[in-house]
Amino acid sequence: MDNQIYKVENPVYLSEEEIEKKYWDKQVLMTNIEMTPDFSRMDGGIVRYYAVDAKAELYKKLAELRRTEGVDAIDCCSIEYIGPLFLNLWAAGGKYS
Repeated sequence: MDNQIYKVENPVYLSEEEIEKKYWDKQVLMTNIEMTPDFSRMDGGIVRYYAVDAKAELYKKLAELRRTEGVDAIDCCSIEYIGPLFLNLWAAGGKYS
């Protein structure tokens, strides 16, 4: 099991399609998530960290970011698996909130 997480250098807002292309089959810690106007799906966000198999470490990093940067600074955050729909069990409490 690879429990290493990787920091995204110069994180920027990406559309859902760009996130899928770049982080397919990975777990991501995202902030600034935006939803489609009807709130049916994610429209995009900022990937700050990613991992192959390190959900627990991503949760720890999210808690650290909340402590150091504040909840408002990491607005609309989530930990997600980017991959096939049948495997896409979201991984973080407070998804999109």
